Amino acid sequence: MGELDHRANPPHPWRVKIFPALKPDSEDMLHLDALRIVGALMIVVFHFNRFINLDGRWQLADDMVKGFSLIVDLFFLISGYVMAAIYAGRLDSWSKYGTFLKKRVARLGPLHWATMLVFIAVWAAGQAGWIADRDPKRYDLACIVPNIVFVHAWHVCHAQTWNFASWAISAEMGMYLALPLLFWITARGRILTAVAAFGSLAVLLLNPDGDMPFHQWTWNFGVLRAVPGFLIGMLAFQLRPWLARLPGARFWMWGLLALFLALSTIRLDRTLLLLVIYALGVAGVAADAAGTQGGVSRRLAPWAQLSFSLYLLHPIALKMGLAWVGLGLWSLNGDAMRAWVLFWVLALIPIAYLSLVLFERPARDWIGGLGSKPKAAAAK
Repeated sequence: MGELDHRANPPHPWRVKIFPALKPDSEDMLHLDALRIVGALMIVVFHFNRFINLDGRWQLADDMVKGFSLIVDLFFLISGYVMAAIYAGRLDSWSKYGTFLKKRVARLGPLHWATMLVFIAVWAAGQAGWIADRDPKRYDLACIVPNIVFVHAWHVCHAQTWNFASWAISAEMGMYLALPLLFWITARGRILTAVAAFGSLAVLLLNPDGDMPFHQWTWNFGVLRAVPGFLIGMLAFQLRPWLARLPGARFWMWGLLALFLALSTIRLDRTLLLLVIYALGVAGVAADAAGTQGGVSRRLAPWAQLSFSLYLLHPIALKMGLAWVGLGLWSLNGDAMRAWVLFWVLALIPIAYLSLVLFERPARDWIGGLGSKPKAAAAK
């Protein structure tokens, strides 16, 4: 019956081409993809949180959401696992490494640069007196070039500048640049990988900057913050035959996520919360390694395609939708502001989809094709 209906009413070709359905990149990482989209939404809520409890009536939720900043460290772990799964043993020449970096720039660059331009326009409007938005730390002209070349989380700036969330993109790029070294370590076996992963974690936990533990670093060596999680992800890839034996791995994954939420609510020490985050990521790897995909993860996984877009676009919604309109223009407070926050959390999903389909993918293909020979010429 379904086939007959499909033939009688074929999908409109224009709609299929312009607005394709979201699909996971791989059937082998559906649980990690589920964590990616859930984590992206948690980061959005974390940054929107300043508007959720303006009246002081949602203190419990406020306490819980404060821990969500550690979700970035989950992203680093997942990224390390994905890089190991896809590229281990493949970057064996400088030309292949160069092609890899080109693809990474094509993936991360277009939306990062575009959102930075939006905030440069905000700065220009403030300088012209059109809006009352002047923040010398955030709108630091000296940090435009570091942002463009992805080094603004390497302690070369003095604050989170322009699109403040993009520090994590800078940290990711640092890991990509270091990937040959990281693969050299992992090629020496699981023991050395574990020593490097947990050794780097110990060193960073013992850092002399007592006022700010490493898991709060952003512009100030956020690139180093990414190292332990990234290496733990690579180690998890090496350990997947053993992790696959974990009984009920997907239940462990969702249980650890629930535990993280509960422990965040009671304001558990952030270092202990970070360990829960790492355990959550490893449980996600175990769930995927087990090969049985739960219904929840399968339904959520395609939406992970929007996680990067949500991450980089939500600071614009925070600035314009919540700060300028909700608070500044309409003076919203209490439940009215919370409803407005919820609206923007939901509205970001179709906005992120349009960004992915109409801008990011075409820009990615264009950058990825730079310097490549046309197929017809190559065939000759």
